[in-house]
Amino acid sequence: MKKELIRRKDGLYTAEAYRWVEDCGYEFWSYISQGLTLIDSEEHARKITMEQLKECSRDEF
Repeated sequence: MKKELIRRKDGLYTAEAYRWVEDCGYEFWSYISQGLTLIDSEEHARKITMEQLKECSRDEF
């Protein structure tokens, strides 16, 4: 799984999640819809993203 931080034009941040998929001979990052989250600062966005990655890692193993 990977997360991407995106800085919007209005100065807020959002984070998108992707998972690695291998399907019918194709390998690619597939978008995972987790709802829209607006975050006020890059520092806060990084903290939230790390927490979500840790949570997802626990779910997979």
